[in-house]
Amino acid sequence: ASWMSSLRAFVRGSDLATSEERRANRVAMLLFFSLLIHNFPEGLAVAASALESDQLGMTVTIGVMIHNIPEGIAIAIPCLKARPDSPWLSFVLASVSGLAEPAGAFVSLVFLRGVERRQVGGVKEGQSIGGEGTLENVLAFVAGIMITVSFLELFPEAKRHAVNTGMKPYYSGIVVGFIVMIATEFGMSL
Repeated sequence: ASWMSSLRAFVRGSDLATSEERRANRVAMLLFFSLLIHNFPEGLAVAASALESDQLGMTVTIGVMIHNIPEGIAIAIPCLKARPDSPWLSFVLASVSGLAEPAGAFVSLVFLRGVERRQVGGVKEGQSIGGEGTLENVLAFVAGIMITVSFLELFPEAKRHAVNTGMKPYYSGIVVGFIVMIATEFGMSL
């Protein structure tokens, strides 16, 4: 029970001295838990797409890899602001949030391999690994989660900060992110 109250105090930042540190800690913890949950379906998408085809797997993997860099930074910066004497904590939180992806990939592989084993001998040429519609269902599920997180969490949070600094970086970030993903898709199809 004592470790639980210590963990609760740490997550809430009640051990921190200033309100600015507590606010930064709150943002760091919110991003940590949000991205921990967000990264699980990314692992599903990477594994499912890699099973479907090498090209699709590579495209999804590169896209996920590119956007994981700012996700880690998004956790580390507020954590460093809240706890400047604990830089390793920033590293650990950013890294642990990323470990949800291999967990998601593992679940996806177990699920899709399980479906494949039940259909041994019944898979026709050109049919997807998990049977009719399995990959499509997994990717649609992941896309739904990511779209929801983007529209309900990421865009509003970015826009809230953009109001203070100007909207140009906000819109530029959206456009550059879109262009990077289109260029990745196009580059992988060559």
